[in-house]
Amino acid sequence: MNTPQLAIDIALVLVVIGVFAAIIRAAIGPSRADRMVAAELGFVAAVSAIVLIALRLDEPVLFDFALIAVLIGFLTTIGLSRLVRRRSDQQQEDSA
Repeated sequence: MNTPQLAIDIALVLVVIGVFAAIIRAAIGPSRADRMVAAELGFVAAVSAIVLIALRLDEPVLFDFALIAVLIGFLTTIGLSRLVRRRSDQQQEDSA
C-alpha cells in the first residue's frame, strides 16, 4: 500500500468518526438549531466520504455525484434554516 492510499484510508476513518459525532449530537441536541447543524455536519461528512472513495477507487463519476449532492445540500440548508427561524419566531410571539 502506498502513502496516498494510506492517507485516504485514514481520512475515511476520521470522516466516519465525524459522522458518528454528528449522529450523537443530532440525537441529544437541546434545540432544533443544534440538530440542524449536526445534520449538516453529517451531510458534509457523507459528501467528503464520497469524494474520498472516488479518489481511492479512481472513479471520476463519483465527483459528479458529490457535486450534485453539495448543490442540493445547499438548498436544503437554506430551507431548514428558514424553518427553524420561523418556528423560533412563532415561539417568541406565543410567549409574549
